[in-house]
Amino acid sequence: MITSLRGILAAKSPGAAVVEVGGIGYRIAAPLTVTDKLPEVGAEVFLLTEFVVREDSQTLYGFLDERTRELFCRLTKVSGVGAKTALAMLGAMDTGELISALINGDSARLSSAPGIGAKTAERLIVEFRGSALSAEATDGNQQGEAAQALAALGYKKAEIAGALSALRKSGEEFDDVSSQVKAALQILAKK
Repeated sequence: MITSLRGILAAKSPGAAVVEVGGIGYRIAAPLTVTDKLPEVGAEVFLLTEFVVREDSQTLYGFLDERTRELFCRLTKVSGVGAKTALAMLGAMDTGELISALINGDSARLSSAPGIGAKTAERLIVEFRGSALSAEATDGNQQGEAAQALAALGYKKAEIAGALSALRKSGEEFDDVSSQVKAALQILAKK
């Protein structure tokens, strides 16, 4: 499996790029939020990739960071959301915005992405809320549950620890885990 590519950016267009590695050009489909941030053609580029093999195609998808790649993989596991739809969602909003919309149950924001209707938006909300927010923490406290929810969304331990530490220092009280996760996501989105 191809998990990353480092090479020369041979071509780019909205939603796609060609990276030349050792004389071989790899066509990579990517969200608009990724292709907009790529350097000029001829510059060195590094992309994390996800190689998807289907009955009728083999496609390489590219991302700038692990969190976005993980979110892409999680989105494509939801019934009714394929790779093209996941790319459209990631192209319509940045990773932090998309995670926030999923956690906050913002079906209107999710539905604004191309290819996402009201039913799919609701299915995404249920799927992500069920996997991220209903997890039981091993230590049984609210901080532990919030940490597990953020980990389920693809954040690294250091990022989670930093955000939860900032929340503790703020002295803000939270009624439930969902509120705490929302506040932590706002801190993480600023980084």
